[in-house]
Amino acid sequence: MSNILEIKNVTKMYGGLRAVSNFSTEIVENSITGLIGPNGAGKTTLFNMISCTHKATTGHIFYNGKDITQIRCHEVARIGIARTFQVTKPFGDMDIIENIMVGAFLKSFDRKQTREKAMKIFELVGFSSRHDQIAHNLTTVDRKKLEVARALATNPDVLMLDEVMAGCNPQEKVELCHVIKDIRMTGVTVIIIEHDIKTIMSLCEKVIVLHRGEKLVEGTPEEVANDERAIQAYLGEA
Repeated sequence: MSNILEIKNVTKMYGGLRAVSNFSTEIVENSITGLIGPNGAGKTTLFNMISCTHKATTGHIFYNGKDITQIRCHEVARIGIARTFQVTKPFGDMDIIENIMVGAFLKSFDRKQTREKAMKIFELVGFSSRHDQIAHNLTTVDRKKLEVARALATNPDVLMLDEVMAGCNPQEKVELCHVIKDIRMTGVTVIIIEHDIKTIMSLCEKVIVLHRGEKLVEGTPEEVANDERAIQAYLGEA
C-alpha cells in the first residue's frame, strides 16, 4: 500500500504558543490510524492543519504526492479529505437524509442523485432512527453518526474523526467501531482522535501519541501500549 498522506516537519504557532512542534508521519492508504494524547496535546490542531482550516506555520502536508499545505479548506474537501468535529452541529430542522445531502451537494447539484447517495450512506452508517427523523430529536449516538455520514457524503478518500465516540456508552462505541470498519472496507482511509484507549487499540493498525505538541511514540497498538514513554505521559500503568 502507498502513502495517501505525508506530514513533514509541521509546526503550528499561535502567537508565542507552539501548539504542534515539528510533527512528521505517513498515513498508509486504506488504513485506520489512531491519534491519542492528553487534552491540549495538539491533536485537533493537527486535524485543522490537514483540513487547512488553520494553516501550518512551517512544514508541509502532502496528499497523494501533492503539497496541500496552503490550499483553502473547501478545496481540501473537494479533493477528497473530510473531517468531523468534536461538537456535533446538525441542521436541526432538517431530517437525517436532508442533512446528509448537504455533504453530497459538494460534488453534485442533482437532487435525485444526492438523495440516492444519502440513502446509501444512511444504510452504511446504521442509524437507530428513521431516515426522516428531524435532526434536533436525535440521540447522542445518532448525532455522532450523522456527523460521520455528512462527511462521508462528500465522497472522501481520507476521513478524519475527531472524538466521534465522546459521550457514547460502551455499546454505542462498539456500534461506531463497526461503522468505522465498514467505512474502511469501502476504500476510505480513516484517522481517528479518541480518548478511549481500549477502542483505539482494538480498532487501529497504527497509533500515534502526541504530548505537548510533539510526537512522543508511533507504532502498532502493542508497541505503543508497551512503550514506557506512552505509559508515563498518557496511558498509565493499568
